[in-house]
Amino acid sequence: MLAPYYQETDVTVFWDSLNNWVSVHWRNKPSKETVKKGCEAILELLASKRATLVFNDNSKITGAWGGSCWVAEDWFPQMIDSGLKKFAWIQSATSTLSVISAKRSATTIQDGVIRLFSDEYEAEKWLRG
Repeated sequence: MLAPYYQETDVTVFWDSLNNWVSVHWRNKPSKETVKKGCEAILELLASKRATLVFNDNSKITGAWGGSCWVAEDWFPQMIDSGLKKFAWIQSATSTLSVISAKRSATTIQDGVIRLFSDEYEAEKWLRG
């Protein structure tokens, strides 16, 4: 069951009690400010639930999103320090710019914590494995 934790126009952060992970759904073209606020909410929820898994769905992103360098250099290290073990990242099927932003963020983490996916099923399977 998904319980809303944080929401604004371009992002909703949920606690998924069935799977015991943070579930995030991004939309449109989030600004750098929106990305930072959404990511801070993810970090807060991850820490408060002592969770280790994140399901991050970018499939409804329609263009480049702001803050990919901040996500890679500042936020992901904080997430890992807070206990993150697996971050399943579903890429946008319609926006090449979003995919580039995601890859830029994900490739800085070399220890297999982040994995990019094209569909939900494979992402969920990896998180459960």
